[in-house]
Amino acid sequence: MKNLNVFELAPADHLVQPEEFEDVQGSTPALAILTDFRRHTPPMVSAQLEATEALEVMLAENVKIKLVVDEHKEFIGVISLDDLSHHNLVLKQMALRIKYDELLVRDLMHPRASISAIDYEQFKHATVGDVVSTMKKAHQEYLLVVDKDAHHIRGVVCARDIANRLHTPVEIEKELTFVDIFFAVKGH
Repeated sequence: MKNLNVFELAPADHLVQPEEFEDVQGSTPALAILTDFRRHTPPMVSAQLEATEALEVMLAENVKIKLVVDEHKEFIGVISLDDLSHHNLVLKQMALRIKYDELLVRDLMHPRASISAIDYEQFKHATVGDVVSTMKKAHQEYLLVVDKDAHHIRGVVCARDIANRLHTPVEIEKELTFVDIFFAVKGH
């Protein structure tokens, strides 16, 4: 075995964050923006957690999205900071006719069936620009990356995280629903 040199930290040594670097561009391989769950623990939250508590946890951990899991730690959805905004909490509370502090993550999450995925094999050969283009066409702010052969969710990519790494906005237009169209027409 080889001995490695150990030294004391210099006062100028600081903890780096990915956003500090200008190393990601549209032509960068997509794997550069993937947090691979084979190497890193997925950012998870229980579906049974109170929504306000989930918001506190996400803010404390500085994460924008979490994978929602059931009691067996199986993936059942995604929750974002936007989903946990005060506005969304109040709307959901009124819709469900429950107390504000009774709202759970499962009440606000995007269910598994509504989330799009990209095949890991395709993702390995894609660029960041390809991923952004796909997100825009699919109207998805995040996409799961799945190893289809092994049936493993390998990671998740988020438009906000990509925007932070690119140092430029990545705008994903929400796909209009009947309700959106109804309220737009009713307003005129």
